[in-house]
Amino acid sequence: MNILLRELDAWKDAGATAEFWWRDDDAAEPTAPLDRLLSLSGRYGVPCGLATVPAKAGEPLRKTVSHAHLVWVLQHGFAHKNHAPSGTGAWELGGHRPKSVVMDELRQGMGKLTQLFKFQFVPVLVPPWNRIDPELLPYLPVLGYRGLSSGYKKSRPAPPAGLRVADAHCDVLHWKDKPNVRFAGTEKCLKLLVDHLKDKRTSEADADEPTCVLTHHMAMDAEAWAFVETLFEATTAHPAAAWLSPAAIWPAKD
Repeated sequence: MNILLRELDAWKDAGATAEFWWRDDDAAEPTAPLDRLLSLSGRYGVPCGLATVPAKAGEPLRKTVSHAHLVWVLQHGFAHKNHAPSGTGAWELGGHRPKSVVMDELRQGMGKLTQLFKFQFVPVLVPPWNRIDPELLPYLPVLGYRGLSSGYKKSRPAPPAGLRVADAHCDVLHWKDKPNVRFAGTEKCLKLLVDHLKDKRTSEADADEPTCVLTHHMAMDAEAWAFVETLFEATTAHPAAAWLSPAAIWPAKD
């Protein structure tokens, strides 16, 4: 963690606070890994944005997260279903179907999550597989979304007015050898975090975008869990680090 702590010291010396947030994807039902996530969140006081698949969520998940006061629910597409032709990557929110169909599914998903989770739901869209057709972005504020969170790219399109983007900067898992998903490695994860923090500190990136750690509770191995716990322990003890909740990143409009 030394490389991260040195970067946080630089923030402290500058009289600034490095803001982080935690996103976890693919929530659908109560599981032992989800219980582990909730316990970790509570133990370190780190808020979590739980990207939840509307078509798969129901009363059991609502009961599980309703007492987790540091957990907010985000919308993870609709059914997490691939509609793209083979060989073109996995897309639920791509240009492979009429926009009206995609928008209708998103509207249904938002309605279901609002009904299930009430004030724990923050209207932020997390595209499955971190992919969304840029042509869909102007429609999102119209549907009622306040935010979008995908995979971080410096060359991403500018969002429409009323839509704040806070992407994931460090996915703690390595996915390229599926189904053998594993921890991406301490060195890689720390570099991703430090690179974004440094870019913010030196005005090479949007200083207002919190640095996001991305987990997938159902796919985490022991090493990934251990890294996240060590990260939480180190950052929550540092005076120049702060963990933001999704409700703070995307506050309700007056």
